[in-house]
Amino acid sequence: MYFIQHIESITHQDSFQKENIWNELKPLAGENELISPDYKNYIPVAALRRLSTILRMGITAAKACQEKVPAEFDAISVGTALGCLTDTEKFLVTINTVSGDVLSPTAFIQSTHNTIAGQISLDLKNHAYNMTHTQNALSFEVALKDGLLCIDEGKHSVLVGAADEAIPFLERLRGSLIETTYPFTSGATFMVLSGEKGNSIASIRACNVSFSDKHTETQVEQFLEANHCSLQDVDLILEAGFDFKSKAKNHISFPEYTGFYQSASAFAVHMANDWLINHVNDSRILIVNNLELNKLGLTLISRNEVEA
Repeated sequence: MYFIQHIESITHQDSFQKENIWNELKPLAGENELISPDYKNYIPVAALRRLSTILRMGITAAKACQEKVPAEFDAISVGTALGCLTDTEKFLVTINTVSGDVLSPTAFIQSTHNTIAGQISLDLKNHAYNMTHTQNALSFEVALKDGLLCIDEGKHSVLVGAADEAIPFLERLRGSLIETTYPFTSGATFMVLSGEKGNSIASIRACNVSFSDKHTETQVEQFLEANHCSLQDVDLILEAGFDFKSKAKNHISFPEYTGFYQSASAFAVHMANDWLINHVNDSRILIVNNLELNKLGLTLISRNEVEA
């Protein structure tokens, strides 16, 4: 079993350091903004000025998680689909507009996808296993699978998370490279996983990914069967693209609460964890992430008392 010891999210919802995010969650409508905490509580002011939104979110969420668990992380696994877009755009614009041979390397250094995990490691002074996964809309699920493997190998406290940010340029890609009707948003969710139950409420029972999904419902049924349950045993389905209204006891489209960023399924785990706080009779939650065509991520979350 892979127990969720603590989880933090910075999103367009009022979700950071909340005991139960369902007390604050509302469907996003029209224009909305990222609800940022006071980053100065987690990042020195001198460093804060140099960091883009995605780095601020990732570092703050990770540090907030570290404060809640006694042991240092012995593995860090981060998923991001598009990486540090603000710094990538800044670097490309600089190359295109600045004449001369000398360019500041800062924007380039901070534009790479593994900058998020690297900055978290530097800020926490953590020298443990550190990995970044970039698989478009399945980036979080692949990072999660890596984190679960770390626990299988004997690691005791694993930080798993995902972060992506929105920039205005994305609107130019809507309808061509990016198919979505949801507003572009930013978000970061990080969680501490352990093989020890502790005071945790929920656990990750299984996670699976498919990069060539053709028959979503069949794959869902096979995934649940492999984990000794069926759709009738699932109390809530959090989905992104496939309609399970006729199959589920409860059904929620999580992009209605997250907006569109490709690693939003990480926040769906936060939603699932806190759903079990509110609904004491519910035991299993399935997250179906088919935010992108032909890509499918499945995560099964269980209440600990049921699976113990």
